[in-house]
Amino acid sequence: MSEERVRLEALPTLYPRVFSGSPMSWGFEHGDGWCELIETLCARLDTILQEEPGALIEVRQVKEKFGGLRFYYNLSGASDALADNIRQAVDMAAQASSHICERCGRPGSVETNVGWLSALCAACRAKAT
Repeated sequence: MSEERVRLEALPTLYPRVFSGSPMSWGFEHGDGWCELIETLCARLDTILQEEPGALIEVRQVKEKFGGLRFYYNLSGASDALADNIRQAVDMAAQASSHICERCGRPGSVETNVGWLSALCAACRAKAT
């Protein structure tokens, strides 16, 4: 298991209010290059949750789809304002993912790669073909 994967697997322990539900069925379903992006998102979500002690997020799934990050969650005990802040943080991470190589974390872009949309840098794209 890579160092990045170990860091991702530690996130539920580091951020119990973000991962308040049962463990995700499939774990983190994306490349290791988005590790820092997801760590940053979880830290941001944890900070936002501190505004309302009763609010919790249950992360359902974190994956790549159509070359971008998908972060599915259920939010409970939150005001509309807090829900908007959470949604904005998740949307910003999803938008950023399309400019980060999913494999290595370097700057990249979403392009078709062997029939699939992928966010890859030039070097990783060359290796994939």
